[in-house]
Amino acid sequence: MPEIIFKMDQKEIIKELKKFHGTEYYHKSTFGKLKLTDGMNYLRNAAECYWLIDIVESVQHLKIVQKYREFVVWAIEVYEDKSFEVTGWTDTPHESDIVYQQKGKYTDFPLDDFEFYQINDVLLLKGEY
Repeated sequence: MPEIIFKMDQKEIIKELKKFHGTEYYHKSTFGKLKLTDGMNYLRNAAECYWLIDIVESVQHLKIVQKYREFVVWAIEVYEDKSFEVTGWTDTPHESDIVYQQKGKYTDFPLDDFEFYQINDVLLLKGEY
């Protein structure tokens, strides 16, 4: 019988994410264009946010993303009404240039906000940098 995994809450996910430093293995993204570190793969599974990685992966063809793909800070912000915004920044969020921005009407992403890095074709947690 397959193991049933329930989505973890915010405190549990944050606690577990703090344990990741570096990676032992690179995991394929949905379409195989990006690699995920162990920490990003954990987030994808624990928060069931495959769609978040898919958003980042689906814009890799854009010229602006290609121009800055050596280093992008990706951020998701979830608002009280459960709408959300995913933004790619050239450096520090809200203090640098926007590479990409997408809004959505609803998410069940369990964290209020979260930032992660893209270095070339690898997505990683800030603690794995």
